[in-house]
Amino acid sequence: MRHSSFPRSSILVYGEDTIHSLVQSTVIAQVEALLENNQIQDAADLVNNFASGQALDSDEAETLEYIHQTIAFALFSQTRFVDAAPHFLAGALDPRILVSYFPELSRPLFSEDDEVDMYDGIAKRMPIEASVDDLIAANLVRNYSPHLPPSTREAPAAQEIHKILREEAIVMIKSVLQGFKGQGKFKQQEVTDTALAILFARSGDTTFLISHLESTNSVSLSAVEPVLLEAGEVGALCALLRARGDEGRVMEIWKGLVEGRYSDSSVSDPLSNMFALLESKQGKDRAMLRKWGVWLTARDSERGLTLLMSTKRSAKEKDREEDLSVLSELQQLHPSAARKFLEWLVIVRRRDDAELHAQLVQACVDELLECLQDESTLKLWRAKFASYTSQSSQKHALSPPSTQLQRPQSSFLTYFVSTTPDSPSKSARLKTLFALQALSGYNAEAVKSQIVASGFDKVLGLEVALLDGKMGMHRMALRALALTLRDPVSAETYARTGGVVVPSKAVEACGMNEWGALFAAKGGPGILEREKSSEGKGQLVRMLLEVYMEDGEPQQTTRLLSSQAASLDAVDVIPLVPPDWPLSSLSPFLTHSFQRTLHAKHEGQIIKAICAAENSKVFEDSYLTFREQGAIIEEADDDEDGDGEPESFNEKDSLAEKIALHLQDQQRSEVTVADVHPRASNGEEVDIR
Repeated sequence: MRHSSFPRSSILVYGEDTIHSLVQSTVIAQVEALLENNQIQDAADLVNNFASGQALDSDEAETLEYIHQTIAFALFSQTRFVDAAPHFLAGALDPRILVSYFPELSRPLFSEDDEVDMYDGIAKRMPIEASVDDLIAANLVRNYSPHLPPSTREAPAAQEIHKILREEAIVMIKSVLQGFKGQGKFKQQEVTDTALAILFARSGDTTFLISHLESTNSVSLSAVEPVLLEAGEVGALCALLRARGDEGRVMEIWKGLVEGRYSDSSVSDPLSNMFALLESKQGKDRAMLRKWGVWLTARDSERGLTLLMSTKRSAKEKDREEDLSVLSELQQLHPSAARKFLEWLVIVRRRDDAELHAQLVQACVDELLECLQDESTLKLWRAKFASYTSQSSQKHALSPPSTQLQRPQSSFLTYFVSTTPDSPSKSARLKTLFALQALSGYNAEAVKSQIVASGFDKVLGLEVALLDGKMGMHRMALRALALTLRDPVSAETYARTGGVVVPSKAVEACGMNEWGALFAAKGGPGILEREKSSEGKGQLVRMLLEVYMEDGEPQQTTRLLSSQAASLDAVDVIPLVPPDWPLSSLSPFLTHSFQRTLHAKHEGQIIKAICAAENSKVFEDSYLTFREQGAIIEEADDDEDGDGEPESFNEKDSLAEKIALHLQDQQRSEVTVADVHPRASNGEEVDIR
């Protein structure tokens, strides 16, 4: 049987209303008596003797904890902080009690409703001062007043002593909290870990701070975050936040570092850290990419645009609205980046949106006109225009009309690309041309007015001609290409393709792959080189022919007639030819035209003969089948014919009629014979022999 540790006595003295016992003093009583006489060291020795050499039961262990706490607060009250620390640890004091004497630690952790269990005797021995600073000041007054003039608080010596004692108090609380780390309930662990983090941050122990934060998960984030930010321990805070999974807050703090609101030498490149974090979120957290992509682009346009453009998007209305929102924000923060993003939306993402098309065209035109404000660029482009037109004029002047057709020169676009050095202005002009040609939804008239108002309409003749074509003024466009710019290649391309000045092959030859992909994509924004009807093509070719003839260009006219003979009718061309032109200039065209007409007639005759043969074969194959079906007997009508006799019935005539109907149905379903005979303008057939 285990006996109680309470002292026992064999001598009892009974009184009338009392009982007295002669017992040995308890350890608690002895320690308290020693402490009352300020014999703290003797009390500590007594405790050591009590705890050594024997196993303690629960009551004795509790008694020992109480005694250690009593000694600890006795030393604490005398500001002997370093000596008090081992007794606080041995007494298993609730760390919240000790932390409460440090306002910088307790303020973010405690509220007025927080309560802590403790021994009643310990509560009576705790210092009445609210903080360790007040305790130190009270001891200085008690020990040195009035010997330190002018006052104990203001005397330099007293202030130095206060500083030393304060540092010892910090050493004490650190050692006690480190000893309590990982012990007690969650609330006690939270207070311990948070207070330690605050202490390490305030003292600048970055290594210990990071090690501490990595080894615990009980730190109160709301309490430690402002302290870490104030102390400049931003890197440690970000590590803690990432460990907690709060990457959004990490981004906010890195943003503060970039903007200069925070500082931490351990975080050398917060902007790169932000890009790295967002790149790891590709395809996982689109909302975060959307939130930070624009802000990062404003700081680093190249990497920011790469991040925005790598985000997966669909053609849904929600994604479209998001793209427009991103574009609007970029236009406010970084116009040049917004221009690149707009170009990416239209050219790469193929956003078929009239508003985006109009914005991109306007941006290209504005950039082009800005480039022409540079005098060197303007002189170079004027020289290119003059050189191209003069070469073309000389070539035509020195080459009289003849039946020997010369190969046409290259287009102005090809000439410009091959002879102009690479530069931002050259790229701007090419992009403007491509945008004007490929995109739809912009106001061509307004764009042309802007170019004319700038005074650069002559040097930008190709662009103006393209805009005329967009507005449906084909004759003006053809005159500009064929006569003003002296560009027969572009003029014929325009007439042949139904209004296209810049074909897809020319774009591919410029080496701008993204634009080339747009031009080559059927069904993309602004379908290029649309399939026009033969009638529409013929009208533009004839219009170009009229332009050449009005200007007296026999060589170009002859070449056009030869190359586009399939789109022209000899009956329409002959009246346009001036009377003084030699017949030899029309010989190639007329020869080819007559040959095609004769070929078409013979082809029609062949097809007709083939169809007749097929009809005969079908008639022969079906005759036996219909004969096996037998006769079809029909009852005669009651009415008689005009002679008063009943109508006659011939089963052979009925069978022949049925076969004929069957052959007609089969002919319509299998073979359609077209009338390919050429006709004159009055509708009569032309017999060319």
